[in-house]
Amino acid sequence: MVLFLFRFSENNMHTVFSIKRKIIVFTLASLYSIVPLSRFDLIISNVFFLLTLYYLSDFNLKQSIIILIKFEILLHIASAIICFLHSLLFSDAQLLYDNVIYQDYKSILVEIIAYVVYCLYCNLFKSNTIKNMYLLLFNITILGICLLLSYITLYICYSLPKSYMLSAIFAIIFVLIIICISLYDKFLAVIEENTNYRFKLELDKMEQVYSAQLDDKLNQLHSLRHDMKNHLIVIDGYASQHNDRKIHEYIHNISEDLSLTNAVDSGSHIVSALIAEKEDKAKSQNIRCEINISTPGINIDDFSITTIIGNLFDNAIKAASECEHGWIRFSITQTGSYMNIVIENSYSGNIIENNGEFTSTKNDKVLPHGIGIKNVRKVVSNLNGHIDFSYASGYFSVKAELPNYS
Repeated sequence: MVLFLFRFSENNMHTVFSIKRKIIVFTLASLYSIVPLSRFDLIISNVFFLLTLYYLSDFNLKQSIIILIKFEILLHIASAIICFLHSLLFSDAQLLYDNVIYQDYKSILVEIIAYVVYCLYCNLFKSNTIKNMYLLLFNITILGICLLLSYITLYICYSLPKSYMLSAIFAIIFVLIIICISLYDKFLAVIEENTNYRFKLELDKMEQVYSAQLDDKLNQLHSLRHDMKNHLIVIDGYASQHNDRKIHEYIHNISEDLSLTNAVDSGSHIVSALIAEKEDKAKSQNIRCEINISTPGINIDDFSITTIIGNLFDNAIKAASECEHGWIRFSITQTGSYMNIVIENSYSGNIIENNGEFTSTKNDKVLPHGIGIKNVRKVVSNLNGHIDFSYASGYFSVKAELPNYS
């Protein structure tokens, strides 16, 4: 139960408790567990939990009470559902009603399973890692172990209620559950590390491509400068002939040679490479782009800034590509110690907003702006920034304000 309370408290307080605090609470919990039971046991338990939360929350009584109420509600609802499903699976409802010892062991097992399910839920649905088949198999394996051990324990409890093996099996269950949860956390950490490594490789590759494009651009400029005298002679010759069409074509050809890539100066090579790549992608779909960057530098980590810009730009491209004359305006400016990211784009259809999610009435499909918006909101929140969405007929705008201290 204390483990469950720890995990629930960490999630609600958005922190990780120190080893010292955990040892102190576990020691007190061990002393409490050897106290003889009484008819006031439920009240004493809640008082102990409240004092535990009061200590863990740095003596914030209001927060402790709120978390305790949420914990008790979750525990009782989850235990009731799991107990019902467990009884259906093992067909032991009558035995549970008749045998008090069996009832006590099953209650504890149900609470352990509730704790395991909560841990799996938190890791699977509240993490930033990529969900895949391995995570699903790991979840199924852990739940299978829990059910198997609970069946063995309850079988021994029913067959040999006074056997010393009952306590041993129960202790084994506890140890295996802790090991499984610990391995699961490590497994998620490995997946997240692998994901971040792939992300870094993609950024490095994108930066190399951008650097190569800049080198090509510089070579073109050097070549143009070297041949400028010859170009001017040719243009002067067309001018002496009053051949405006030839002058126009010749200048257009020179411009075409210089249009392979646009140099973007954002103060960050990674961000510049990302914006250049997105701009090229937009222009390849005949989307008109206006880029304006005016910032002395970007002091936000690469993962966060690329998550924000990448998702917003991809959504804008997807929406603008569905318009006949699609357009995107993107800007990064600095105001004081805050960086402002603004991206505006055209879109077709109507928008319905529901709890921060955007839905289009066009073909009843989710508006492209909904893709990745949750990730953007989360990153902006983690950076202590602010983000706003606004829209009108054929127009969508996102404005993010982020701390950008030098």
